[in-house]
Amino acid sequence: MRFLILGNLEVRSAEGIIPITAPKQRTVLAALLLGANNEVAIDQLIHFVWDGRPPATAQTTLQSYIYRLRQLLRPLPDTELRTNIDSYRLESPLGETDLWFFRERVERARREADHGDLAASVISLREGLSVWRGKSLAGIPGQAIAEEARMLDGERIAAYEELFGAEIALGNTRQIIPELHRVVSVYHFHEIFQAQLMLALYCAGRQAEALQNYAGIRRRMRDNLGIEPGQELQRLQRSILEQVPASKIALTEWVRGSRVPAG
Repeated sequence: MRFLILGNLEVRSAEGIIPITAPKQRTVLAALLLGANNEVAIDQLIHFVWDGRPPATAQTTLQSYIYRLRQLLRPLPDTELRTNIDSYRLESPLGETDLWFFRERVERARREADHGDLAASVISLREGLSVWRGKSLAGIPGQAIAEEARMLDGERIAAYEELFGAEIALGNTRQIIPELHRVVSVYHFHEIFQAQLMLALYCAGRQAEALQNYAGIRRRMRDNLGIEPGQELQRLQRSILEQVPASKIALTEWVRGSRVPAG
């Protein structure tokens, strides 16, 4: 892959990383990569670069950034930065951005899950998630970019939900417990991950740890957010307390992940 935005922005050629160090040039490139192989309006680029407060010279200055990016991207074969009347378009072969690869694998995984092939879906989801190197668009300033990063992070969260749901449905609970612990340590208040961790622990015969996990998230939510865990998490805790057999616990879509078939 040549273009990486799921982490720090990087551009790679056959000779190595192409340095793009000017902050606003990095912002322009990031915006073009978010819309790779599609038209990105000049007004939209100006919004990304100046967060709605452009100077009078914004369009001229943007043209200079585009010119410089063209020079920097020249070593990349089959990659072209095109100018249209009111937009720019970064053309590159499909699969050359990590975002495209991630989304393609997630869509493949969902088709596989829809056809009942959860083992294949797990493989595709893991391939897609493997290209994430940290927080997306890291180090690129601006509120508009930050909002895009939040939306991308939402796609990552959804993929993890579906991955863990599929792994639980396949009975791979012991294997995913360490991974669930790592994800929960990042997304402290994400109740689906908490439920999936509790369920995985319980299915692995670790009832006490599952209940300790619930007690911990309940305490943190009350102390930090002033609320109780949601009804689904409470229902799961009651099932574990009552030692309902794991096979009898209803795996709702909320716990399974929306693409894992029921039953």
